[in-house]
Amino acid sequence: MEQVDLRKSVAAAKLVECGRVVGEQLFPLMVGAIAESLSVRWVLLCVVDQHDAQKAHTLAFWDNGPAENFAYDLAHTPCSKIVEQGTCAYASDVVQLFPRDKILQKMGAESYVGTPLRAINGQVVGLIAVLHDEPIENTQLAADVLEIFAGRAAAEIERVRSTSVNERLGRVVEDSVSEVYLFNAETYCFELVNRGARENLGYTMDELRRLTPWDLKPDLSKEAFINMVAPLRDGSERVLQFETRHRRKDGTRYDVSVRLQLLGDLDKVFYAAIEDITARNQAARELGLTTQRLNAIINNTMMAIFMMDSRQHCVFMNSAAEHLTGYKLEEVKGRPLHDVIHHTHPDGRHFPLEDCPIDRAFPEENQVQGEETFIHKDGRFYPVAFTASPIRDDEGIAIGTVIEAREITEELRAREALHSFNDALQKRVAEAIEARSKIELQLLQAQKMEAIGKLTGGVAHDFNNLLQVVRGNLEFLARDVAGNEKAEARARNALTAVVRGAKLASQLLAFGRRQPLEPKPINLARLMRELDDMLQRVLGDGVEIETVTAGGLWNCLADPTQVENAVLNLAINGRDAMDGHGKLTIEVGNASLDDAYAAQHVDVTAGQYVMIAVTDNGCGIAPDKMEHVFEPFYTTKPEGQGTGLGLSMVYGFVKQSGGHVKIYSEVDHGTTVRIYLPRTRQDEAMVVQSTLEAVAGTETILLVEDDLGVRETAAEMLSDLGYRVLKSKNADSALAVIESGAEIDLLFTDVVMPGVLRSTELADLFIQRLPNAAVLYTSGYTQNAIVHAGRLDPGVELLSKPYSREDLSRKIRQVLDRRKVPSTTETGRKPMARPRTVLLLEDEPLIRMSTADMLAELNLTVIEAGTTREANRLLQDSAIDVLIADLTLPDGSGFDVARVAKQANANVLVIFATGKSVNIPPDLSGAKWLSKPYDFTALAKSLSGANTD
Repeated sequence: MEQVDLRKSVAAAKLVECGRVVGEQLFPLMVGAIAESLSVRWVLLCVVDQHDAQKAHTLAFWDNGPAENFAYDLAHTPCSKIVEQGTCAYASDVVQLFPRDKILQKMGAESYVGTPLRAINGQVVGLIAVLHDEPIENTQLAADVLEIFAGRAAAEIERVRSTSVNERLGRVVEDSVSEVYLFNAETYCFELVNRGARENLGYTMDELRRLTPWDLKPDLSKEAFINMVAPLRDGSERVLQFETRHRRKDGTRYDVSVRLQLLGDLDKVFYAAIEDITARNQAARELGLTTQRLNAIINNTMMAIFMMDSRQHCVFMNSAAEHLTGYKLEEVKGRPLHDVIHHTHPDGRHFPLEDCPIDRAFPEENQVQGEETFIHKDGRFYPVAFTASPIRDDEGIAIGTVIEAREITEELRAREALHSFNDALQKRVAEAIEARSKIELQLLQAQKMEAIGKLTGGVAHDFNNLLQVVRGNLEFLARDVAGNEKAEARARNALTAVVRGAKLASQLLAFGRRQPLEPKPINLARLMRELDDMLQRVLGDGVEIETVTAGGLWNCLADPTQVENAVLNLAINGRDAMDGHGKLTIEVGNASLDDAYAAQHVDVTAGQYVMIAVTDNGCGIAPDKMEHVFEPFYTTKPEGQGTGLGLSMVYGFVKQSGGHVKIYSEVDHGTTVRIYLPRTRQDEAMVVQSTLEAVAGTETILLVEDDLGVRETAAEMLSDLGYRVLKSKNADSALAVIESGAEIDLLFTDVVMPGVLRSTELADLFIQRLPNAAVLYTSGYTQNAIVHAGRLDPGVELLSKPYSREDLSRKIRQVLDRRKVPSTTETGRKPMARPRTVLLLEDEPLIRMSTADMLAELNLTVIEAGTTREANRLLQDSAIDVLIADLTLPDGSGFDVARVAKQANANVLVIFATGKSVNIPPDLSGAKWLSKPYDFTALAKSLSGANTD
């Protein structure tokens, strides 16, 4: 017993020692003192979780010395028994008694004694327990010692908790976003102002202790504030709520909402919770402005707007809705809109709500659009277009419906008008497409005919060149075999074939619109009268011809010869279609083709025309053949009875003349071909046929022809006629001849030639240098070089290939005689001096011979020398204009001969012909050089004064 009392005394003494310490440092001292007093290994002082009574954590833990605190669950532990029952003691086998206590299992404790820590109200706030790895013999002593420390430990736990709550409350107030103020109820001076208020105001706490509420509220005086809080003082009000403004230290102001209370019994203080509502007020003002604008929009829009609640009862309608329905909001509010304005079909049938598409927006929570018929207050029906949309809350749940509607009576009328217009437009578009398709087919046909025309024109060009060579040589051959009747007959037959070939080429050119036309103002009535006899002879007695001419017939602009050929071709086609027996009608009259007709025919220009119509009553043309009748070599006649070029010639001639041709035909009834030739207001000029006989001449002619056979044949013809002929194979070489100074009276040139220089440009340069000379073109294909718009250019003379010797003779003479050769008196100047005599100094006989021939072709007089001695002798005996000299000679240099020539004639033109580079001596600086080997063009250029390399 004495030993027990001693231990209790020791424990009490140690508690006294611990009592000098407060706070959390007390608990470790206590567990150490208990362990020492009871000689146990483990001591733990725990606190129960305030929020979960099944959890606890140690405030101090002893394991043969201070150890780390831990938290644990009370369930299935001896500690839970203490909380539930009070002091508990287990002298031994505690691990076996609580097998689910993992901490006991880990510690390996043998014995356990614990006691609860109770607050003043008796509630268990914690526990103290001792554990040992051996049995505790005197568990009562252990329990008594724990009781000694329990009271002090419980009191300290309550004190710490209380202090913690107050501190937390202070921190909450200090950190609060709202402004918190405490001011004295007697002096009204501030005693506490939290950080949010201080920062917003800009004052420190010391500065605020010298201020009162009315110092911060510029809108309230001291008297007004004291009167305002009087109800709190007399107890008639517990809380005052009001809004005012605060003034910061820097003078700026902000809106506040104040909640003011009077707290305490003896030392009373005012507690003010203040919220800065500046942003809220600004938002309210902006919301008010937005609401005002929205109301203005809703009330001024022409769109009717209805709002329904969750029962589909009307809660709002704008003025446009009132105007649309005839009802006021007061009459409709609280009623289903369907029952007011949408309850009956126009035919009088009832319209149930479940069939109403507008009502579906709310239950289906989808926007619905469409058109319906409403009933006005006055009973009339009217169509509307509507949109019904669900109104959703913040969670997306439909709570009502907004309906927009507008009357569409006029819109439906416009829609019907638009529908009618679209139908009409579609019809017009279809007609336009059909018309365009026809025009496209016509254009395609025109393009095809144009392509075929280019092809046939090119073929005719080459064919005419061949015919020219054949015809010229046949004429020479006929002269050579004169007296041999058999050979003469063969030559005549061949010439006849050439004439037929020339006609064929002419027809090809006519179709290709490449023939050179000479349009003149003509009167078709006169022309038809002149054709009557020839037509009757050609068509035969089995064809009756009737010619009908309208009065007041206009003149037309066309080539008379081609008009005759066209009418003749059409008449022959008509005769063949009637098998030589029938009636052929030729009508001539005035015609006007208007814009509508021109729009349907891509190649027609609206205007005034003179029409020729040729009609037969023959077999007609099948529809599937009509689109091909104008193509060359296409014929509706049996094989071997037609060339297929008659209508193609007519087509080409008419198009080239700026006219139009149209064919109408019915099988077994006949065909009519109408030709429209452009009207002219010029008077007809009667043409007197020339009877000029073929004559010769002695003038000089420059012949330019790229085809060798044609060139040689034409040159032989001209030479045979007595003319001096200079030949060139292209315009470039011909220009060299012209610039050489040769005397030329006429330029006879092909139109179409290769090379950079065109024939027309050559002619212009020729006339510039020799203004008194003449130009004659020849061609089998003009290619628009001298023919434009189907007509020869003014002043242009043309001899078409193939031509005969007589044709050539007459045309050459005609052109030469037309030129004007002015006298020296008329021009006031002497004729141009040209080099005439050339001294050719060359020791190589072959070179000398070929050069002499080329100079002769240039119409120059040539004297030849092979040595310097011979050349010097000739210089003494003859006056020369040009010296062409080689440099290296058997008995000297060409330089020496040139010096002698210069002494005799200072104006002599010196040309050195050499195969090596030349350094011309200063005293011969005016000399030219001609590099060997040279051709005709280079020689001619050197004579014109140009150096050649």
